[in-house]
Amino acid sequence: MKRLSFHIQQNLTPARLKAVLRLAGDSAEGVEQVPSEIGLAPSVIEKVVLPFVRQSGLLESRDMSLTALGRQFEEISQHSEMLLAEAMHHLLYTTHAFHQDRHFSWAYARVVDALWASGERVLDGNTNSELVSIVVEGAARGLGVPVQQIAFSHDSVRGVLNWLQALDPPIVIVEGKRRIFRRRYFCPVPAFLWAADFLYRVNNIAYGVRMSLTSERTEQLCKICVLDPSGLDNVLMMAKRTSDFERSGVFDYGTEGGFGRWFLLLRQCSVPTLPERAL
Repeated sequence: MKRLSFHIQQNLTPARLKAVLRLAGDSAEGVEQVPSEIGLAPSVIEKVVLPFVRQSGLLESRDMSLTALGRQFEEISQHSEMLLAEAMHHLLYTTHAFHQDRHFSWAYARVVDALWASGERVLDGNTNSELVSIVVEGAARGLGVPVQQIAFSHDSVRGVLNWLQALDPPIVIVEGKRRIFRRRYFCPVPAFLWAADFLYRVNNIAYGVRMSLTSERTEQLCKICVLDPSGLDNVLMMAKRTSDFERSGVFDYGTEGGFGRWFLLLRQCSVPTLPERAL
């Protein structure tokens, strides 16, 4: 019986993704240079790493050519490795909303949501086992997939943590011999704008129209950004300061106009677009 993969590849890290994107974008080097660049056996690269990058939509299906999205990710990797990690986190969290066959994205979001709901959590074997159970039971119950067909393990959780521990400000904190998940109180403005763009798309709201910031949408923004709700006001303020709608930027927010609390995205700013390039 064929198993459905909900697995997030644990051998792919931000540094390794950056190398894959750079080599894929440089036709003079190509796939032959990948093993020496990222320190993995050719069989691991060919059988598990590159297929996962392809599933994520960054490489063409049959070769090392970058997709249009992959070219954008390669560009942002040159700009900032930190933003590359934020962008990949966002892509892994959200892509299942538009591609329902990408079960790994659904699983990634379930793990992040479970950690976010805890507020703070020691990352140990017990936590990993609980996260595996959440994904497996959730897929069986919510997606109707028989348990025996669900491929998700402790290694899958490691794959999620590869991206969470690369976020900055950090959400995986090392205290002595323990690693602790802790929601952050700020996130980079581009990461927040990508999350805002996601809400516009999944709610089918036209850009330039104010979106009411309901409690449900507030929670969704905070989950995507792995943000403590008490930090949201600061992020809203910095997003407006960085890309102010009134100064040719893309973002605005407020409470006036009978909407209650609202925010506005003037035009598309989907991952990994940077605000100054959302033209």
